[in-house]
Amino acid sequence: MEWLPGISSTVWSIEPHTKAKHEILQDYLKAWFPILSAWSGRIIYLDGFAGPGVYSGGEPGSPVLAIETAVGHSLRDRFNEILFILIEKEEDRAAMLKQVLQSRFPKLPANMKYEVIGAEFAPTLDSALKSLEETRDHLAPTFAFLDPFGFSGFPMKLISRIMSYAKCEVLITFMERDLNRFPDEMRETAINELYGNAEWQKVRQIRDPEKRRRFLLDLYETQLKNVASAKYVRSFEMIGANNQPIYYMVFGTKHWKGLKVMKEAMWNVDRRGTYSFSDLTDVNQKYMIDYGAEPKWVPAAANMVYKKFAGKTVNGSEIEQFVITETPFLYRKSILKCLEKTVPPKIINVIPRERAFTYPEGCYVTFRS
Repeated sequence: MEWLPGISSTVWSIEPHTKAKHEILQDYLKAWFPILSAWSGRIIYLDGFAGPGVYSGGEPGSPVLAIETAVGHSLRDRFNEILFILIEKEEDRAAMLKQVLQSRFPKLPANMKYEVIGAEFAPTLDSALKSLEETRDHLAPTFAFLDPFGFSGFPMKLISRIMSYAKCEVLITFMERDLNRFPDEMRETAINELYGNAEWQKVRQIRDPEKRRRFLLDLYETQLKNVASAKYVRSFEMIGANNQPIYYMVFGTKHWKGLKVMKEAMWNVDRRGTYSFSDLTDVNQKYMIDYGAEPKWVPAAANMVYKKFAGKTVNGSEIEQFVITETPFLYRKSILKCLEKTVPPKIINVIPRERAFTYPEGCYVTFRS
């Protein structure tokens, strides 16, 4: 990329945790684009802190990766309209982003287009939502990726307005480390806006660093549920080169199937099932214990399923939803097979089905008492 020399103040080097974050984003969008496009005339990818679109080593930024995911998708010709709204307040970065996109995508498919907005995220979106509210129109299904430096500029009340519309989801970089460093009076207004209340101030009475960290994250997740109407929230921890937590990726959705897709994306990055990534590792590392190999974790998931449904007959979809929303695990039919193969079997009947140890869609499963 010839244009990179001389613009070091505009771009910066990419860190391993950023690559991991981008992998989660791409994996999720691969599933999100076709699912939402099948049901909606238009869908929106919103990048609220878009950056310059490129890193100093030439690696693509999140706007480029999002568009590449759509353009390179095997189902792209079936998509309805996808609009990429890319907001970046820094003038030099917004200019660089336009240049990068023009170079990478000189001609997009007819069903895709992007718009780079050189402005602050919160006022820009506030104005757009006000226009919709005044005309009683609806926001198209939106995936909002909010990846700021710091903890200001994306107030909870604005997240709540995004999430008030159907089929809208958020993936937020939550800079817990910065909050833990600077919970002082000078930043009270910004932190109050971030949370939507002043409950965070209780952190000042907590001395234990781990408990402080947990309190700040738990409260933010609670606010996403209570204020922003996110029924399901999942967080992924990013750990820096000094083995200290630096931020979380916090996902909020109203539908359990969105959570299902995000859990799959997060497991692809951390196959131990701990929902964390460290710069001391890399995305492709093979761990000593790899819970991506199903037999390692299936018995634990099976025990949780049996504890929940013992003595009951339930639809297979209810079992899947339980695993996705109330356990740390992914859903695999090998969970049911594990229960049915125990001695004595913990699953005593499955209807309808034609072959043993199969669990067709729509089947009903009866568990031993």
